[in-house]
Amino acid sequence: MISLFKRWFGRERVDAVAPVSALAAGDGLESCRAGIARYITGDYVGAEVCLRQALDEQHDLAEAHCYLGRIHHQCGEFDDAADCFHLAVHFQPDYAEPYYFLALLAQQKGDDQSAIDHATRACALRPNYGDAHNLLGALALSRSDIEGAVAFFKRAVECDPDHPRFLSNLGYVLIRDCGQHVSGTAYLEKALALSPADPAILVNYCFVLSNEGRLDEMIQICDRLLSVKPDCHEARLNRALALLKKARFAEAWPDYEARRHTRSNFISRPYRFPQWQGQPLAGRTILVYGEQGLGDEIMFASCFGEVIAQAGRCIIECSPRLEALFRRSFPSAVVRGGLQTAKDEQWIEVLGPVDFQMAAGSLPGLLRLQWSDFPSHGSYLRPDSGRVDYWSARLRALGDGPKIGINWRGGSLSTRGGLRSLQLDMLKPLLQRPGVHFVSLQYDASVEELSDFADTLGVVLPHWSEAIDNLDETAALMQGLDLVITVCSASLHLAGALGRPVWGMVPAVPEWRYLEAGECMPWYPSVRMYRQHNSGQWQGLIDQISQALSQRYSV
Repeated sequence: MISLFKRWFGRERVDAVAPVSALAAGDGLESCRAGIARYITGDYVGAEVCLRQALDEQHDLAEAHCYLGRIHHQCGEFDDAADCFHLAVHFQPDYAEPYYFLALLAQQKGDDQSAIDHATRACALRPNYGDAHNLLGALALSRSDIEGAVAFFKRAVECDPDHPRFLSNLGYVLIRDCGQHVSGTAYLEKALALSPADPAILVNYCFVLSNEGRLDEMIQICDRLLSVKPDCHEARLNRALALLKKARFAEAWPDYEARRHTRSNFISRPYRFPQWQGQPLAGRTILVYGEQGLGDEIMFASCFGEVIAQAGRCIIECSPRLEALFRRSFPSAVVRGGLQTAKDEQWIEVLGPVDFQMAAGSLPGLLRLQWSDFPSHGSYLRPDSGRVDYWSARLRALGDGPKIGINWRGGSLSTRGGLRSLQLDMLKPLLQRPGVHFVSLQYDASVEELSDFADTLGVVLPHWSEAIDNLDETAALMQGLDLVITVCSASLHLAGALGRPVWGMVPAVPEWRYLEAGECMPWYPSVRMYRQHNSGQWQGLIDQISQALSQRYSV
């Protein structure tokens, strides 16, 4: 995770110190060697004395400048460190280590391009420089270049196959961003075996435990890490996600705030109003802004009604795709659609004074502390009645029998989409059922995919792109359906928020929103969850749903 990559700054390995380059015997060399030896043992005071003596004897000794810079670096004296590293490369331009440390300094200052330039130079001078390749991987990851990050981390492991941090970083990105759980787990397990007490590795290893459903072990590791370092945000967030899966809401929500400080889907906003902490809102104005994906925005919107009822005025900023639906559903609020990445805050100035702000994902921390705090709502989103009539007519035109929406794919690699998606032809036992009309709700279904399915199985699956491409239209279509069957995706959240009957196809190890067990989902009373027994094995779940369909519709 990116914050741990950045904390690599100032913690370079002292057991991998490059030897002093071959120099002609002369003044300064022995003092330099003595300084490096003391540096390796952690005697920075003694090392500095020896290195300064070496430079008094020979002012252009690059190694002495470099290790003196490393001492400043360890002590947090970054400007002095930079001066030393620049002197080192001035006196010895082909010396790789100073470039690496200049890259670290640049990364700390937020100058990623300079960091990339320096680290690239270090790798050019020393192709097997694992630390520099590792840093380039972290820099690639920070700009969402997943392919580049994997390549650099793999190269770092090739340079040093037994370096625990390199193995951990590679395993982390393979699991977190590439969906390669088997290979990622292998790297992380090896890293943990080599360095079982390393906090950074333990934090990353939590991804393995989460994917395997070993939540109690995950919580124990996070508890241990936080007892030593209470501000380890990654451990806090990991613990929150495990606790949320176990429906331990009151314990989880305070830790969930750590998503603001870690590599997560949370995007910080430019607003500077005080954070709402639960103070009375009567006569006050609160700004609530959306965060994370569409499904999350819909789910957290279940809290909006209570905030609106308490506040003198509520301003809701949401995804533009949800604006029309939210404006109709929360008519007493001011609703504005805006991109989460937008930095513009001037729009709110025309709306008058704002007393508080709140990220939508933080509302449950005040309003959903236990299962009974989740209201047993019929629905909280309201589709356009005219469009409901239109789509209901389209559905009736399909013929007699129940009309069921189907969604078989969700998420991306970084949101575990591979684990919660299935192939359309796997649903053959459902979709060939006589007397039932299935309709595609799959937002990214291609003409070719649906055509091939129809040619192979003889099943035509209507897909009305004008309904799927617009969420307000999707809501109107869903309102006319008798049932929605879907994987864990935005379709489940939208249908649940509309109060439509939903059967969710849940992977063996789902995201926290779907809990670790049970048929019920506290956010949506109309959702029933069907769960895999083993990861990747959908057939048993599909058989269950097929049997339930027979019982429901007697067909």
